[in-house]
Amino acid sequence: MTGKPKNMEAAVAAIRTCKTRESLDDMLTRFDLIESQEIINCLNECMYNPKRFFSDGQVSLEEDLELTKQIFIAGTWRLNEYYDRMGIPAHKVSPAHA
Repeated sequence: MTGKPKNMEAAVAAIRTCKTRESLDDMLTRFDLIESQEIINCLNECMYNPKRFFSDGQVSLEEDLELTKQIFIAGTWRLNEYYDRMGIPAHKVSPAHA
């Protein structure tokens, strides 16, 4: 499969419930997300498309995937979910709080 799952909204909602690496990997498999770039894209959508940077500017796709999974599992993005529920766009929130 390439691109987005057939029901991206369901995939995003289900993946957002994951809190462990095991549950995340299981959910990605359930939604047939297997290619690195599609997993990265989906996880970024789950996390409300966070802004990230790399200090050296050059990372492999596999390193990007691992970093994205680690950021997801860390869960700091979940604060953006509350802002979204309150109708506050993430770009309106101070970087110290996002």
